Amino acid sequence: MYSVLIVDDEQAIREGLAALLDWESLGYQVVDTAANAIEARHKYELYSPDLMIIDIRMPGRDGLELIQELREDDPDMHIIILSGYADFSYAKRAMAYGIDNYLLKPVDEEELQQYLSSLYAELNTRIAHRRKHAAVKVWSREMLVQSLLMESNPEAPPVMEVTVLEAGLLWDSYQVVLVRLLLQDNADNGPSTAVKARLSARFEEHDWGIVFSLDSYLGVLLQPSFQKELVGKLLVQAIQEAVTVQGLECIITAGDMVDSLEALSVSYQSALARMKDHFFYDEPGMIGPDSLKLKEELPVRPEEVEHRLESVVDRLYFAMDIGSSGVILSLIHETGELMIAAHYSEMAVKSRYVRLVTYLINKLSLQYRELSLQHNRTDEQIEQIYKQPSLPGLQRYITTLLEQYAGGITRDDMEVLMKRMLDLIHRHYDQNLKLDTLADVFTYSSAYLGKLFKNSTGYSFNSYLDKVRIEKAKELLDQGCKIHQAASGVGFSDVDYFREKFKKVEGIAPSVYRRKDSI
Repeated sequence: MYSVLIVDDEQAIREGLAALLDWESLGYQVVDTAANAIEARHKYELYSPDLMIIDIRMPGRDGLELIQELREDDPDMHIIILSGYADFSYAKRAMAYGIDNYLLKPVDEEELQQYLSSLYAELNTRIAHRRKHAAVKVWSREMLVQSLLMESNPEAPPVMEVTVLEAGLLWDSYQVVLVRLLLQDNADNGPSTAVKARLSARFEEHDWGIVFSLDSYLGVLLQPSFQKELVGKLLVQAIQEAVTVQGLECIITAGDMVDSLEALSVSYQSALARMKDHFFYDEPGMIGPDSLKLKEELPVRPEEVEHRLESVVDRLYFAMDIGSSGVILSLIHETGELMIAAHYSEMAVKSRYVRLVTYLINKLSLQYRELSLQHNRTDEQIEQIYKQPSLPGLQRYITTLLEQYAGGITRDDMEVLMKRMLDLIHRHYDQNLKLDTLADVFTYSSAYLGKLFKNSTGYSFNSYLDKVRIEKAKELLDQGCKIHQAASGVGFSDVDYFREKFKKVEGIAPSVYRRKDSI
């Protein structure tokens, strides 16, 4: 893949050229763009591009001056100039500096594509010649690392051992670290260039390793002395400092350590795999070989996940409604575990959490008018959900968000008390629930609590509990359970007593209910 640098003072032209062709299918990659001659000079030194497309007219130092400077350093680099009709005579002067071609604005797609196709063959010949005959000075260390990482490409000629030796890359071990910058919306590659320059200066100064660019990542090939665990924090600190200066954040992953250059791509691929799965790691620094990926823990089949998620959402709503904020975190974690078990992607996880949050907020806002003001910030909150770089961080954000909503509800204490009692009954109906036990939990006398319960529900505590148990027993009988299984499943140890309660509540015996249900 040959590198292209586009230089034009108009952003629309830069972006238009980058999007005009399928560069990769032609064997090229637009590594960056520049808005003026000064920036172009800096990025030329940074990338050593194979081809530069330069606007002839720019503010300050124009394209002609830039080409003259570039030719002094690199007489072999390929250059295309851009010009308007009015600049044609001016553009002709650039021919003296050995430009390959000139393109009139607006650029003709077919003309540019034909030129790139012919140039591709010429570049292939040149690169093959360099790899066979040129000294190390022709290669930058970055280009050499890039070539080694792409050595699996059958079209790429092998890097000569003498080149590697003279570059000082015959080490005992090798490890690739990748950095993904979390660029701001609509940001260009300026911050990426600045981060790379800062990292390169520091790593070369201390001989820690070689900084390179590959695809959309910054990378570091670490020296053996810098692969040790003791300096891992120093590595992360150096990268994060370079990123923070640009007002950005990043994700850092390390590949497996290998002991030969032939296996270097293995280290790169393992770092790349961790980068692609970074969302599912709980690692604030660098995700590496020792980092633990969040794994499936719940015994649940994928087809059951949606039903289980709906159950969690119902419990979340009830917990927020009664003010039980302490259980919100565990329910949010349960939601994440279910999605991991179903192998949800990062985007699927975030979308499902967005649906969960919007459902809860909308439903609570209809019931509690005081939440309407907070509800107006939903769009901003949803945007933050999609920006979270890791699942644990996303869960912490959502938990805090839901706790804030739950805390903004004005409740009647008696209403909350009854909702909590009903919640306990519906969740623990199969256990030995007694009014005396709940009275101790809620610090009321059993007589007073029983009176409050009946005034609120219209049932005594025991009658309501029997009603819930019998409804659950009917569900078990409908599923084909035997009578003694249904009785045990809803908390009755005595089958005869269960039959008595069932008939009292339903008016028929459980055996009659089963026969009636099977007809």
